[in-house]
Amino acid sequence: MTTAITPAITATHRARRLRTTVKRLVIELGYLENCLDEGLLDDHLRTAAIGIDAAIDRLNHYLANSTESRPTPWAS
Repeated sequence: MTTAITPAITATHRARRLRTTVKRLVIELGYLENCLDEGLLDDHLRTAAIGIDAAIDRLNHYLANSTESRPTPWAS
């Protein structure tokens, strides 16, 4: 029998990964907004852009208020 060993995700790693996710979402939001600016008027694209914008806001709020995103005094 084989057991899978998953490494523990540290708070610092999780916050770093969430910040990376926000950066990718900002890039995708920019692409969708560019499509809308070029005249591709589609309700699905507009809804996706609104949803991504809301996700970015919520993740940024979480990261700003989370103790996980703040380095501990002993962290280097």
